[in-house]
Amino acid sequence: MKFSTLTTRFLGNRDTAAVFRGMATLALGSGLARVIGIASIPILTRLYTPEDFGVMAVFTALIALMAPLLTLRYILAVPLPRHDGLAMNLMVLSAGLMLVTGTLLAIGLAFFAEPMLALMSMEVLAPWWWLIVLGLIGSGTYEMLSLWATRRRAYKVIAYTNVTQSAAGALVKVSFGFFGAWPIGLLIGQVVAKSGGIGTLLRHFWAEFRANRRHVRRSRLERVAVRHRGFPIYRLPSQVLLVFSAQAPVLFIATLYDAETTGQFGLAMAAIGLPLGLLGQTTAKAFYAEAANIGRRRGEEIRQLTIAVLKRLAFFAAVPTIILLVFGPELFRIVFGGNWELAGVFASILAIYLFFQFIQTPVAHLFYIFERQRSLLVLNVQRVILVLMLFAAAGYLDWSPVLAITAYAVLLSLHYMVTVFWALGIIKKNE
Repeated sequence: MKFSTLTTRFLGNRDTAAVFRGMATLALGSGLARVIGIASIPILTRLYTPEDFGVMAVFTALIALMAPLLTLRYILAVPLPRHDGLAMNLMVLSAGLMLVTGTLLAIGLAFFAEPMLALMSMEVLAPWWWLIVLGLIGSGTYEMLSLWATRRRAYKVIAYTNVTQSAAGALVKVSFGFFGAWPIGLLIGQVVAKSGGIGTLLRHFWAEFRANRRHVRRSRLERVAVRHRGFPIYRLPSQVLLVFSAQAPVLFIATLYDAETTGQFGLAMAAIGLPLGLLGQTTAKAFYAEAANIGRRRGEEIRQLTIAVLKRLAFFAAVPTIILLVFGPELFRIVFGGNWELAGVFASILAIYLFFQFIQTPVAHLFYIFERQRSLLVLNVQRVILVLMLFAAAGYLDWSPVLAITAYAVLLSLHYMVTVFWALGIIKKNE
């Protein structure tokens, strides 16, 4: 019996097998990237203080909050058109929007960065507002190019850029730390980690971009803008709400507590959130590409694919979740130093929440495929309301950071479970 036949029997039908081959390639690249990133953290925790990590955590949160505004989320539609010419028009539309919104955000930060950061006791970050802009443009450009790569199913290229991003970012952070450039070394390294790989993607797809630029017309730009208007109308606010609720702990901890506590939480998220988060994002790209290729009219096939993906992701995430639950504080004290035991406590608390986030991330793309952006917006509004209520209670009742993060982890776990069941219900209605 041929190996390909055995592989197909093990993984399922051909579409399912294609997803898992793509997932395996992306997971390998992201896995190597995370190994590099995680290997550098024990060095960084001995070069930088918890306060420095707190500044980086707020810096990263601000970039994440503003990034969706750059392209009004039109860029997420790039994998959907059947014709490359229409996809190229979406790329040009997104690039133009990024230029305009990036300029406006830069002007706003130039005038209001200091009073805004003072609310979170992060005035130290004010002189580096231009790095926020640089990080925004870099991450937006990389997202745009990587989604074209997703459309082309160029998983090896995406995996390669993941590795180069992590390696370059870690090298910059460690190098600046050795020379005593605190905390700017962490900030510059974070920008490199967000935007590295742009040159590689441009070189790989430059010929395609040149070949498809002849399809770019004002009428077609207007056509794709109208056809995919659900992304700025529903997906943009949904994404802003989603990112806000994800970054809310960092911002509220910075506001309610101190920079050291923020840094402890930031390390916990960097050590465990980034590996699971990146794996979730890379598998989501493969799932999105294959499910979009199947098409929403073949709901039964997408349902089978979704269930298969959920089972395997839950299996892979179970072991690290259990280890963190049981040994989190001890592991962090040994690996990162005695000053970081509180980060281990946070990591142990967040383990369950990150488990549900990991398995939910690919499934959320079903809302795009079935054009149910409004439903996703409702879910994200619900999430933001829950998070705001929770941290308002934490401030009013003077909760400890541990209690606040515990409540956050429980609420978000329930939210992700609801999202998965909602997505499965959408598939059932389209079978």
